[in-house]
Amino acid sequence: MSILTAIFQALGQALTRIFPVSESGHSAIFHDFSGRLTNACSQLTGVIHIGIAIGIIIAFYKLFLHLSKNFFGGWSDLFHKRLDIKASSPQRRFMYMTVLSFVPMILYVIPAGKYGNLYSVFDRTSYNGNLLGEGICIALTGALLIVASSVMGKSTKKLPWILQAFIIGIVAFLAVPTAGCSLVAGVFCTAILVGMSDKYAIRYSMVISTMVLLVTGIVEICVGVTKASVAAAIIALVVSAAVTFFAIKVFLYVIKSKALKYFAWYDIVLGSICFVIGVFEIVVK
Repeated sequence: MSILTAIFQALGQALTRIFPVSESGHSAIFHDFSGRLTNACSQLTGVIHIGIAIGIIIAFYKLFLHLSKNFFGGWSDLFHKRLDIKASSPQRRFMYMTVLSFVPMILYVIPAGKYGNLYSVFDRTSYNGNLLGEGICIALTGALLIVASSVMGKSTKKLPWILQAFIIGIVAFLAVPTAGCSLVAGVFCTAILVGMSDKYAIRYSMVISTMVLLVTGIVEICVGVTKASVAAAIIALVVSAAVTFFAIKVFLYVIKSKALKYFAWYDIVLGSICFVIGVFEIVVK
């Protein structure tokens, strides 16, 4: 695998993963037009996902340090019988919420007969020969961004934190394996709609994304059908981490400037085009 391919793939995956435009949707578009309609992944994809996770951790290193401290502190309090969830600090509660949001993802391991498990069933919707489903999901992501941006900064009803975490976890559970959905956009927008501030919402989405990226990255490296050379893997790791770091800075600026609508309209236009192409592909077949 060429070095140039590694650089461009790392660049494309990092940008579409961090920005609310769906990495899986853009990947499906590429596969559709290249004729490579397969769910098989390469080891390089897994390396890049780990690189993106590293970039997020670097950008929010203080947040991850606090999460780690509170995670191990929580276990220590539980062991010493002094755990008091109701009296938890905001940082400890944030950690509890992120852990709770991952609970629905346990459902992925439910056996599904010849398909392996529930995750495999969802994953089979990717690259299925047309862009209809991806177009719908991308356009819906844009609509969700518009709704979320319209309530940002306004006083909205804040749900109990346990309910917030559970709702966000369900959205993340559905977004992870579905081509055309953006995990960052789904978690961020849902967090806004259930009462989180934009500051907490973006950090929450990045924490959820990091954990998912690390797990999927390791799995993809283990099951990848296309092997990556050591040189290509190192370059892809470095490029994806660096691009992710700067993309996060840009995304934070976009949120602060209340300019999410530009990403929203991009998603709506792209999703509409994919929908039309998908319908055409079905008719032609």
